[in-house]
Amino acid sequence: MPGDESPRFIIGTGRCGSTILSKMLDVHPEVCVLSEFLVGLDGIKKYGERDVDGAELAAICDCGLRSTGEFKKIVGHLKTPEIQFDLENPPPGVSPKNYRDDVYPELILLPLATLFEDAAPDVFEELLAFAREQPTRKLSEQLLVLFEWTTRRAGKKVWIERSGGTLSQLPELIELFPDARFLHLHRDPFDVARSMKNHNHMRLFALSHYGLRTADGIAWSDLDASDLNDDGPMSTRLQALFDHEVPIELFLRDWNEMVLRGFASVKRLDARQYAEISFEDLQADPKALLDRIVDFFDLPGDDAWMKDAIALLTPGRAGRATPSAEEAATIGELCHSALVLLGREVSRPSSGNQFSPREN
Repeated sequence: MPGDESPRFIIGTGRCGSTILSKMLDVHPEVCVLSEFLVGLDGIKKYGERDVDGAELAAICDCGLRSTGEFKKIVGHLKTPEIQFDLENPPPGVSPKNYRDDVYPELILLPLATLFEDAAPDVFEELLAFAREQPTRKLSEQLLVLFEWTTRRAGKKVWIERSGGTLSQLPELIELFPDARFLHLHRDPFDVARSMKNHNHMRLFALSHYGLRTADGIAWSDLDASDLNDDGPMSTRLQALFDHEVPIELFLRDWNEMVLRGFASVKRLDARQYAEISFEDLQADPKALLDRIVDFFDLPGDDAWMKDAIALLTPGRAGRATPSAEEAATIGELCHSALVLLGREVSRPSSGNQFSPREN
């Protein structure tokens, strides 16, 4: 059975700086950051408290296209920076054809490759074998067992799960883990939106989600097996979608909606369970922020690891882009509600209202 410690999660909107924060915390000799573990699970069955046996638990982990869908067929073209698995030079005998739906499991590509490098495929098989052996438990308990098994397998003692975009899934996470601690990392929405726009996976997802078409009328829904594969060069139609401009307004709107959905559940958490930090503050005073995180998550040990963790930060990375007057007006219009909730500065040229950041 899982231990008694409160589960720990880092949540955010995606492109908020949580990846680098994960790398920093993973420097801690006793902390295992499970990066994108939730992303790698069955997109439907990973939520909703219920009884789950070992066979279903293994299927939730070995879910084929049921995590991020058909995007998994083109991971080689996407070149997603979060993927640590060497797609071009996998270990001998390892191929997507070995796995469900002929695609690499996300658990291999993301969390396990980050923790175990080339051994990720072997660890994945160990994890599945362990999952199948589990007795029937509540889903929340099964997930905790998996998190703890992975942590021990990595030689660590304490886990923190961090998956991009989980702020919008806070209601589901609280249902499963009502006693968990959630650290919310947020970032200026204009910087987030610009980063999303330059992220291949997020840009193509937006094209699909909003039904956008290229100048030649090509939509994601038009693609078929001849396009959605990593077998050779990118098809003409897929390349056209890769090159298609996605309006930044869509990403700003998504950011606002994710924050609003997450904040609707924040009121269910007490001060011990929820804290906010900004990426800009992390860059400005990383030692102070890491101290706060250690206190909030009640992490063990001293702070000798922090010097190496801070060295991972890229100087100036958090420098906020300066929007044009038109872009500032758009940000004020599309993101006003979320900015106020976060206590971030809001500039609405039409009204001149200003809201100053609150103390985190």
